[in-house]
This record gives sequence, structure tokens and C-alpha cells, in this order.
Amino acid sequence: MALNMLPPTLRENHRYVVFEVLSKKDIAFSGVVETVWKASLALFGDAGTSEMSLWVPGNLYDASKKKGIIRTNHFGVEKLRAAITSIREINGEPVVFIILGVTGTIRSAKNKFLGIRDLKDYMGK
Repeated sequence: MALNMLPPTLRENHRYVVFEVLSKKDIAFSGVVETVWKASLALFGDAGTSEMSLWVPGNLYDASKKKGIIRTNHFGVEKLRAAITSIREINGEPVVFIILGVTGTIRSAKNKFLGIRDLKDYMGK
């Protein structure tokens, strides 16, 4: 028996916030995730954070460039911006988060802000 999927009009609209971490030392992915969650919980509490539908995909964080992507719903973009800009340190290391941009798809986030091109971009659609 197949599961019924929600039609596109009832699905949650996601936004992808591309960020860069400025620091003197390398920052691990786990530190970024933990700090983003803690900042969001401190600023908005459990209810406000759960409304944002935060997700930080591990395969889209580049530790060498210190850039990554955070997914949220389209109502949570401004809340996420506020939470990210309130972060001052990760594991005792002073950091500054810079938001590079917001997009509607992972593909455009990678193309515009991370400089990652898909093979489809060169092969045609």
C-alpha cells in the first residue's frame, strides 16, 4: 500500500540560508550545528525554534572554506538570521557568522554562493 503524499500546495516551502564562519581556527560541523541550535533555542525557545523547521545538512558544510547551508521554512528566515547573528563563539573560539544569501533550492544555493556546479549544468537538461 503506497503512502499518500501531500500535494505541492500543502507542502512546507523551504528556504536555504547560505552562511560563512569567520574564525582563525577550523570549525567542525558538529560545533556549527550545536551552536545554531543553542542560539535559536536561547532566542526563541522550544516553540519558536520548532516553528522554524531547522535542518543543517552535513554534506553541504565545507570545513575548509567554513561555508555551509541551513534549511528552514519560509517563515523562519528572519528568525534564523537573528539567531545566527547572535552567535559570538563556537567551543570557546571567537567567530562571526556572515549570511551570504537565501535561496529556494539547494541547487541554486550551491551554484550562486558555494561555487559548486552540478554536472547537469554542463550537460544540459
